[in-house]
Amino acid sequence: MRIAFDVDDVLWKIDKEYARQVPDYGIIQVLLWFYNNGDKVFVWSAGGLDYAQTIVDKLGLTKMVTVIEKNADDYDIDIAFDDCETNLAKVDIMVKK
Repeated sequence: MRIAFDVDDVLWKIDKEYARQVPDYGIIQVLLWFYNNGDKVFVWSAGGLDYAQTIVDKLGLTKMVTVIEKNADDYDIDIAFDDCETNLAKVDIMVKK
């Protein structure tokens, strides 16, 4: 399967009130489960490829995921985890901010 995760407010929670950013370890565990299951895992961000790659590197996921553009149609994503309603995969899962 081909699984995609958004960065902001999915893998990387942004707390604007306290001006801090923290990993969401629960969602990261889900990502790792798919990776260990042999699925192809992608990460994207509306902030762009460089931003997504920076966060992936910070989280230590570089060797496990492929960073792609958020609206990349040519990847045929099966499941997408995002904080917004999307229509980017066969199954879209909206993650609570």
